[in-house]
Amino acid sequence: MTTTVTASEFQKNFGQYKELAQREAVSVTNNGRESVVLLSAAEYKEFLKFKQSRYAYNGEVTDTFKSDVDAFMGEYSVVLDGLAK
Repeated sequence: MTTTVTASEFQKNFGQYKELAQREAVSVTNNGRESVVLLSAAEYKEFLKFKQSRYAYNGEVTDTFKSDVDAFMGEYSVVLDGLAK
């Protein structure tokens, strides 16, 4: 569940919405459009973990990643060269 509030309402009652964000997301609108979403620190950490898990090698260019790319390029160089023409 998400609670939506205007930016002015959020500013006036920040403490209330900060506490609410410990239980659910708080969406803040500005001129009728969603501007920011306040989440608990625990929920934000879960989001970051999920975001990282979507990418191979955790989204990092590691030595293992480079080695695997080199091996792939070597194994399929003929095919890749043909596609490049």
